[in-house]
Amino acid sequence: MKKKLTIALSGALLLCSFAVRSQDGLFISEIVDPADDYSGRFVELFNAGSEPVDFSATPCYLSRQSNGGTSWGELLLEGTVAAGATFVIGGSGFADLYGFAPDQVTGILIGNGNDAYCLFSGGDHTGGTLHDIYGAIDIDGTGEPWEYGDQRALRIAGVAAPNTVWTAAEWEITAAGVADADPGIHHGEGGGDLPLPGVYGLSVVNDTVAAGDTAIVPVMVSYLTTSDHVISWQFELTYDSTILDYLSGTLTGTLSEGGTVVVNSDSAGSLSVRYMNAEPLTGEGAIIDLQFSALAPGTSAVLISDAFLNNHSVENPAGGDVVVMSAVPPAAAITYDDTLHRFADTLLITATFSEQMDPAVPVTFSLQGAVTVPEVVMSRVNDTVYTAAWPVPKAEGDVEVVMTGGRDLWGSTVLPAPLSGGSFAIVPFSPGDVDDDGLILAYDAALTLQHSVGLDPLPDVDPLPWEPWRDSTANVDGSPGITANDAALILQYSAGLITGFGEGAKKGVTAADVSVEVVGDEIVFYSHGALVGLNVSAVESAGLLGTPQGIAEQLLSAMNINATDYRIGLCTAAALPEGTAMMRIPYDGSGTATFNLRINKEERVVAVDLATGMGGVADDRFSVYPNPAGRRLFIDAGGAAMAEGTRIRMTDQRGGKIMDEPFEERYREIDLSGYPAGGLLYLQIVSPAGEVIAGQKVMVSGHE
Repeated sequence: MKKKLTIALSGALLLCSFAVRSQDGLFISEIVDPADDYSGRFVELFNAGSEPVDFSATPCYLSRQSNGGTSWGELLLEGTVAAGATFVIGGSGFADLYGFAPDQVTGILIGNGNDAYCLFSGGDHTGGTLHDIYGAIDIDGTGEPWEYGDQRALRIAGVAAPNTVWTAAEWEITAAGVADADPGIHHGEGGGDLPLPGVYGLSVVNDTVAAGDTAIVPVMVSYLTTSDHVISWQFELTYDSTILDYLSGTLTGTLSEGGTVVVNSDSAGSLSVRYMNAEPLTGEGAIIDLQFSALAPGTSAVLISDAFLNNHSVENPAGGDVVVMSAVPPAAAITYDDTLHRFADTLLITATFSEQMDPAVPVTFSLQGAVTVPEVVMSRVNDTVYTAAWPVPKAEGDVEVVMTGGRDLWGSTVLPAPLSGGSFAIVPFSPGDVDDDGLILAYDAALTLQHSVGLDPLPDVDPLPWEPWRDSTANVDGSPGITANDAALILQYSAGLITGFGEGAKKGVTAADVSVEVVGDEIVFYSHGALVGLNVSAVESAGLLGTPQGIAEQLLSAMNINATDYRIGLCTAAALPEGTAMMRIPYDGSGTATFNLRINKEERVVAVDLATGMGGVADDRFSVYPNPAGRRLFIDAGGAAMAEGTRIRMTDQRGGKIMDEPFEERYREIDLSGYPAGGLLYLQIVSPAGEVIAGQKVMVSGHE
């Protein structure tokens, strides 16, 4: 594709004279809001005076009024603008697009085409003096003649002074993208200090072209008159031959048309250009179009030297840069941090791109197939590497990765299809299959039970802590943590007593309870209701306790007892008979033994007084008194909310039901006159859902 640049990619400025002007020659020369990339917005100032403007001596502000309203953006200008030079104000993405840094970087350039830009001297818009303006203060520019959205507003040649009233005749407003802008050059001027009268200047303009294109690069001259009598010119030009390749030069359509030009390109990376004509050159514009082929992405410095108009030497020519952008869109190679992807895992997805990416544009991808995720935003690691941590959901099958967002430094959008790693598979999730062998067996229940007491069941395969997916296979009841209840449900499933871990698992989580009492020198745990899983851990009392004895034959047990831990797990496929003494713990000492219990899914703290032998739920919400009790027993629900359907139950030592009545008031009095002295009663408060809220052993002492 042949591309003719209407703005000089490597243009030259040849000046004959410049009239001396005051510092009042500073004005807004160009405002650009490119249609193809908002980060290419900039405001250019031009000093048409004969003296430099020093902002430290003359404070100046560039101010933007948003939509004609009360919101202003203010920038105190810094530095110096030489006579005949430009001053470019751009955003953080300016250098990436135009190949050089602006004179000052700011964040106020967020105008969307209807905001006025003003120059104030001696202060900002609140206290300074209006010096120049584009637009009008307190007017929304939408629909106004000065609206510039997706356009370039250029002060026409011949304007040499600021104007505090926007005048349409001073401006040319045209549709524009980044490639149509020429920051730093105002009608061929602005590359640096203007030469004194009779001394000529030459400079190179920065610009950008796509790799593979042919760029027609005009060399520009300022206005020449017949009296200048310029009948010849010449210069040397150097460039990077690995990035640019010279093709040809033409005079057709230029000021030099009709004359003779000779270009010596024998030496790679340099040109010697000579021109002569019998008639003097007049007017303003290109004197030659040089054609280059853009070979590869990169930046080539373009330098002009030994330049002459007739026999007048052009002093101190300024160089520039040519940025060649990639013509090939960026593509991503996708890698993953694991080979197996399962539910509850966090998958680290890494995208490595074929070239540098624009940090201002988010890199995103979507997922399709077994799961659908419209957009995942990646985090930038460096110029070419991005990552995203993605939690794997419950799913099974292949997942395709499609790149949906991101651009390289040259504005090319990333290819949707990755170069490699464009898909991955999610392995089926099997609750209960803890060892991942495809079967749910009693062995899986035993592994779960061991884990529930802090043992390391699979030290060679998956040492603690387990990987998240294995945790999920063991935690089948959905309650926090892996407990003996999970082990019991897996055991029930392996025996065919339940068919799943959803609705079918509810068989194992109906009302259940544990009572604790001291018998002789042992603490005895009794099973009540549908108890299938029990976790017991001692709280700051492990030194009193010995190794559990007399564990019921039906129970699968696991223990983790050492100097710092006292943890026991018990589970069964079927609940024990009511009131079964399922475990005895010997003790040596006095005081209180406190246990954390996990009864199926319910958590409870039980404190056992080793002196009285009384054990009960440590729940400050309920008070049961006196205990031991005489003729009457009192219950105070305290701060507990008594929901409709709450019940109070009482059983004897053998588990026989004595009372089961509604309990919806705060206070309750129970008559114990019918119960023999010295007997033990077990009191439970049960929620409407059948869960035991609190429990307490009560000793009947007598009826006097």
